[in-house]
Amino acid sequence: MNATKVSIGTAVFLSVFKAAVGIWSGSLAVLSSAFDSLLDVISSTVNYYALKVSMTPPDENHQYGHAKFEPLAAQIQSFLILFSGIYILYKAYGNFHSEMQIKAVGINIAVMALSMVITAVLVYFLKYAANKLRSTVLYADSLHYRTDLLSGAGVLIALIIIKFTGLHIIDAIVSAVIAVYIIVSALRLNFQVTRELLDETLPEEDMKVVQEILDRHKIEIVNVHKLRTRSAGNQKFIDMHLVLYHGLSLQDGNDIRTDIEKRIKKGIKGADVNIYIEPCDPDHCDTCCVCGEQEQDKNTNSGSN
Repeated sequence: MNATKVSIGTAVFLSVFKAAVGIWSGSLAVLSSAFDSLLDVISSTVNYYALKVSMTPPDENHQYGHAKFEPLAAQIQSFLILFSGIYILYKAYGNFHSEMQIKAVGINIAVMALSMVITAVLVYFLKYAANKLRSTVLYADSLHYRTDLLSGAGVLIALIIIKFTGLHIIDAIVSAVIAVYIIVSALRLNFQVTRELLDETLPEEDMKVVQEILDRHKIEIVNVHKLRTRSAGNQKFIDMHLVLYHGLSLQDGNDIRTDIEKRIKKGIKGADVNIYIEPCDPDHCDTCCVCGEQEQDKNTNSGSN
């Protein structure tokens, strides 16, 4: 929650600061950067309330919790980023044809340099918080400010070139390039969170962890079915049915389930694991080698004793 508050405060300062200078000097590139910072204020505010809601415990109407509010907020943010990119591209087209001149280039350079330093610190802080909390919405926020940082670098380079060459048309060209980059970033973010909202299965590295843990009990497990995974914000849901060797006691089956759940939760941060135990049907033993392996293991142990 503190991360989003810092993000909001920083965005407010940068948007007001750059807007004032951009309007006064007539620089579309600086004004575009200010407009993007204004959208950051809106996005970070949405993220703040999304995080606040996502951390509330499950209730009668939301039995899986409220973690889905995080990717939902990230998707809203992606649309805001997309619209800002389209608007900047439109304004750049107009300024390119009007050949608008900007004034006080040196002041614009100082403003953009200062804003880049502040934004770089914020990006590092948000990325650290996102990794620590495994938060989709904070990751989206860090991505947004990372695009600000890169676009700010483009604006700064453009202003330096204008100062030494007098080619003010570069302001519109750089603004157009920034707009295209913003649009592409918005689309990538939207595709990412849409997969999460549609309950796409967990990444391959997480599924590999699950399989390695199940392999630890391959002697007792006859079959694994109805394995379903999905993610919501910083939570990862894993459900499965385990068919166990019919010679196991109820206590043995419960111990195996507990061990698997603990190992998965330790190996995958934010994992919510539900395992359903099913006994093996002895009528189908001729199709399974587990019983034979169990008997062989028992005979080996008894022989060694």
